[in-house]
Amino acid sequence: MGTSRLPGFYKMRIAERLRRVAEQARGGWRRAGRPGRKRHLPLANADAMIENAVGVLGLPVGVGLNFLVNGEDVLIPMAVEEPSVIAAVSLAAKIARDGGGFQPTPTRRG
Repeated sequence: MGTSRLPGFYKMRIAERLRRVAEQARGGWRRAGRPGRKRHLPLANADAMIENAVGVLGLPVGVGLNFLVNGEDVLIPMAVEEPSVIAAVSLAAKIARDGGGFQPTPTRRG
């Protein structure tokens, strides 16, 4: 992973965003199903995944920026319909980054 700090990312055209994400992810992003392409989950698959399936909802996919997790830069793919969520998460990650980022520790299940 390169860096999760991509100033001005929101101002870029989609093609430029996809190029920058691919650069930063160094190939790992491709394993996620080639962002930018239309993909639809077939209803039969949805029915096999959850109980009482009645449809499939498409959501925009964006990228949470500025994340530093256990000392490593991370881009966080997010599917949301609320416009401010990714901006808020990216700002919170930037603030956390200034304090050393996120240091998750596993806990035992009781």
